Amino acid sequence: MSYPIIICEDSLVQLHQIDTLVQNYILFHNENFQIALKTQSPEEVQMYLKKFNPVNGIYFLDIDLNHQINGIDLAESIRQVDVQAKIIFVTTHDEMAPLTLKRKVEALDFIAKDQPLEKIRSEIYEALDFARQRIDETKTSQRKNFSFSIGTQLYNMDINEILFVETSDIPHRLDLFTVNGKYEFYGKLNNIEKKYLTLFRASRSCLVNLTNIRKVDFPNRILWFNDELFQKFSVGKGKKIKEVMDI
Repeated sequence: MSYPIIICEDSLVQLHQIDTLVQNYILFHNENFQIALKTQSPEEVQMYLKKFNPVNGIYFLDIDLNHQINGIDLAESIRQVDVQAKIIFVTTHDEMAPLTLKRKVEALDFIAKDQPLEKIRSEIYEALDFARQRIDETKTSQRKNFSFSIGTQLYNMDINEILFVETSDIPHRLDLFTVNGKYEFYGKLNNIEKKYLTLFRASRSCLVNLTNIRKVDFPNRILWFNDELFQKFSVGKGKKIKEVMDI
């Protein structure tokens, strides 16, 4: 899962500055951030919202955009489409913070432009850290987020994308099959089972997401995920599968 980042700043110089700082953060923090849009036009942001309907986006906005749409107006538009948006104002108008409360745009942070670059960098990095943390905690609390690491790279994906997790032929490794592909990572199946209660223990070596089962062959004890991908379930699991799947 990646976090789309949208930057809207009317000053081209400052737009490039914020873009560079964010790109450097992405480069050195191994996070799944992606700059989806950088623009001087609030209308272009609104077009992006209409076209892509982003979820859990991170938005860096100036308040004074030298446009009939100001940053707070734009934040309201964002909030209507991306209800979990993390909105960060980078502005010289921090005195307008109370207005954002009145307009209920729920800004995550205010970063002042009129301070040393090193301080701006530090505050942008802190805001990105906090935004990622908030998004992950929200998804985890909703039991919709599956997290794992490959080397230094942290992956987060919707639990509904999981087909099954099984032990690998390589010791201490797990194979994860999703609707979009396969991943291998270090871990213990027992720990995954305890952490993600929505995954069902089909056998000693496999946890499955029953919501993604397409067909169940009870006589042969086979769970089919598609025409080619399947897992066998242990003797005695059939009754529980029928209960959970309401068969």
